[in-house]
Amino acid sequence: MSAGVNIRVLAGKRKLDTYLFIPSETETGNLPAELLLLLGELREVITLDITSEKKFARCTGADVLEGLANAGYYLQMPPGDRSRHDDEY
Repeated sequence: MSAGVNIRVLAGKRKLDTYLFIPSETETGNLPAELLLLLGELREVITLDITSEKKFARCTGADVLEGLANAGYYLQMPPGDRSRHDDEY
């Protein structure tokens, strides 16, 4: 089992069922302006430790950790929406 990473899960008021996973120590003001514009005002949903083995409703801990390593955040979009992490973009 891999070591856990402490993250915050945030939801934006502008886009329903969209969740932003960020490391707990990350300040939202340091996130890309386009991302903040897309989501609107953020509210904290939960803080938790995750590992690559963790399972969420629409992603895995491995997906989240990969996003954190590559972009500094992981954006979970509603079913049917496309995210900037999709291969075709």
